[in-house]
Amino acid sequence: MNTIAVTGAAGVVGQRALHQFGRAAGVETVVAIDRSPRVNRLRLGDSLVALRPRRLDLSDAVLADALAGVDVDVPLAEDPAHRGDPTAAGDLLENVIAAMNSTGVGHLVVLSSATVYGAHANNPVPITESEPRRPNDELGYAAAKCRLEDVAAAWAETQGAGLSIMRPTTTLSERGASWVAAAIRAAASVRTDQSDPPVQFLHHDDLVSALVVAATGRLHGTYNVSPDGWIGPEAFRLLAGSPQVRVPEGINDRLLMAGRRLGIRSTPEGIEPYVRHPWVVANDRLRRHGWAPRYTSEEVYVM
Repeated sequence: MNTIAVTGAAGVVGQRALHQFGRAAGVETVVAIDRSPRVNRLRLGDSLVALRPRRLDLSDAVLADALAGVDVDVPLAEDPAHRGDPTAAGDLLENVIAAMNSTGVGHLVVLSSATVYGAHANNPVPITESEPRRPNDELGYAAAKCRLEDVAAAWAETQGAGLSIMRPTTTLSERGASWVAAAIRAAASVRTDQSDPPVQFLHHDDLVSALVVAATGRLHGTYNVSPDGWIGPEAFRLLAGSPQVRVPEGINDRLLMAGRRLGIRSTPEGIEPYVRHPWVVANDRLRRHGWAPRYTSEEVYVM
């Protein structure tokens, strides 16, 4: 039987993860860790899985106590103020790993991002896990996810432990958009006159079900998480409904920069290539382990 720890359990993804772990076969206990007081109000519904909520910060010395008896850790906590800082991302995960080492946690599931592949004109469609990481230098978020992967991989190699690296595409749901999705939506409101890459949208529930498969199955390696296929240019224009402003590429970049300076659009530095170039990913490798998405890109986009 598995005891699963979810650090960052009070967030949008964390709460969904608790509910799905509560229904997963082979899970006996879920340890919910978060610094928010909401963690003490979390419930697993009518699940028979035991829930152990712990309110604490991931830098607390007692984190090791909370991880005692845990088999798999799924760290989902993220500092919004430093999500584009590779050093801060690595430090946060290293705190968790130090606690894991002292308690013998043997498997880690890291939530990375498909942005680590980078958005380039010569990207294959779709991108598979065999492709190298080529994050666009300007997007700190992608660099931070690469740092997470590197820290986790170094730990797994040193400890001889298990590691699942999950790389989801743009994630949305009826409860809101991921940070990447919100940034891309803002940037896509003004597009170049030659920019029509394919797009994907993943539902939060499908992301979480992939985390559950990785944790309960102790999957090793890197796995893309995406819906089946993608939305082509014509279909996306129909779904978007409202017309998009089309401008030459140089003017597009200046408009986005101006909007960023004036606070009109929440577009971080470096997001422009992800609107201009293809970076849709294949999910075949994860599907071979029994995972399947419930939602299509089209269904997620119109929610």
